[in-house]
Amino acid sequence: MKSPSPKILVVEDEPKILTGIVDALELQGFEVVSTTRGDEALTLALIQNPDLVVLDIMLPKLSGLDVCQNLRKSGVKAPIIFLTAKGGESDRVAGLELGADDYMTKPFSIKELIARINAHLRRRNIDALEAMAPATTNTGLQKIKFLTVDFDARACWLHDEPLHLSEKEFSILKILVENLGKVVSRYTLLKEVWGYTNLDLETRTVDVTIGKLRQKIEKDVTNPEIIKTKRGSGYIIEGPY
Repeated sequence: MKSPSPKILVVEDEPKILTGIVDALELQGFEVVSTTRGDEALTLALIQNPDLVVLDIMLPKLSGLDVCQNLRKSGVKAPIIFLTAKGGESDRVAGLELGADDYMTKPFSIKELIARINAHLRRRNIDALEAMAPATTNTGLQKIKFLTVDFDARACWLHDEPLHLSEKEFSILKILVENLGKVVSRYTLLKEVWGYTNLDLETRTVDVTIGKLRQKIEKDVTNPEIIKTKRGSGYIIEGPY
């Protein structure tokens, strides 16, 4: 029996952009539902249960940021890719903080959007399989300076105070700890955390997400003690701790 096509919810208030995205996704075999309004997006997401959401930030009735926040509060775990204005860095950062998984700036390549959608769907399938598999290793409790992380329980404490990390932030931290003392390239993080296989894609998603992670765990983000940057190479937690 053939498995159903992934369902994509597209939320975009510019008709030409919306039509272009919908047509391209349907040509790729996706099932697509769409709307131009943020309030309708919430209803569709809860009723249609999409596998992924493509979400513009500037929307009538309810902004994309509000939609994202409400979806996450409602328990919707589908990957969310934001579409943002060229200069809207603050919106991109806010979106990732609210639970979005990725962003693209307008104007964007439909080909790249499809590549990112496929990457996130692959990553979601891998995560689902890993969640069903019996545990074979126990990473256990890790102490890194003033940060304590329980990777099995997906819990984190800063100076013994509970700290909330997004799924992507937690995954990045886990990979860096697993490679303690080694530089992890941003391309490795793109592949392992976001599921990208086309490493020619231009994206600052890793940098923005690590920036948000540093804001949560570092005393001084301009002089980080835990996650350090190796210019031209990647990121490292030096250790041992």
